[in-house]
Amino acid sequence: MAAPAEIPEEFIAACVQFDVRSGDVAANCASMRAGVEDAVAGGAQLCVLPELWSTSFQAVFEESLLAEAEAAEQGLQELSATHGLVIVASCPEAVGDRVFNTANVYERGRRLGCYRKIHLFSPNSEHRHHGAGDTPLVVETGLCRLGVMICYDLRFPELGRYYFHREVELLAVPGQWPEARSQHWRTLLRARAIENQMFVIGSNRTGQEPTLKAGETMVFLGDGRIVDPTGEVLASGSGEAGAVVARIERRKVRTVRRILPVARDQRPAVYRRLFDEVWDHMSERSREGRAAPEPDED
Repeated sequence: MAAPAEIPEEFIAACVQFDVRSGDVAANCASMRAGVEDAVAGGAQLCVLPELWSTSFQAVFEESLLAEAEAAEQGLQELSATHGLVIVASCPEAVGDRVFNTANVYERGRRLGCYRKIHLFSPNSEHRHHGAGDTPLVVETGLCRLGVMICYDLRFPELGRYYFHREVELLAVPGQWPEARSQHWRTLLRARAIENQMFVIGSNRTGQEPTLKAGETMVFLGDGRIVDPTGEVLASGSGEAGAVVARIERRKVRTVRRILPVARDQRPAVYRRLFDEVWDHMSERSREGRAAPEPDED
């Protein structure tokens, strides 16, 4: 039996960014392939794509569109095999009568796992069109220990902390984050990297699209980021389609966690008490704690 391949200390990672055209799977597949080829030309071994890369958001996911998206995902998986890549990409996933916003992790053509978006963006009525996930994802790739968030998840540090406790080295974040809140995107990517002492890769789309809720035009900057565990931005997108690449040095995770021993100095008993104190209030304020939505909520 062959010994497992040794995990490299360094590798190149990429955000693959493009204009995700609503419902136009063929155009999005062409953009995806061009972006992945660009990343491979830059030496990338790991690629993160934008949120719902093949379809974007839809008020209704018709069966024909879901079938196209499934075929596109198969093509992405094959591309992972062709180029020997780890790829993280979000797509619509139909399960019964629900559609999840699901990120798959592929490595060399094999699906390692999937993550269903836990926090749905209610200001754009995402909760009305998608089912919510409830389980984080940690996978061991041949490059690193990897966790996944999707877009709005970035605003919830509890999920990032879970990945810290699971000793994740790199957090992949497919996103569709609009220009109106671009400073939040950039700040939160750095915050999750610093507080959890890990690399964070956020891939954001380009282009424009109307909101589901009111039809207002959203502009997307293609401002993906690759951030190291100290919060340094190693590479950033500037609005152009294609690949944003940077070198990932895994030793930085170990170094930062040794110099700043947050895991050793944490106070879990205190945190448990504090959460117990606010648990009922937190539950009451959440959607899960309500018997029904408030009439004027949406």
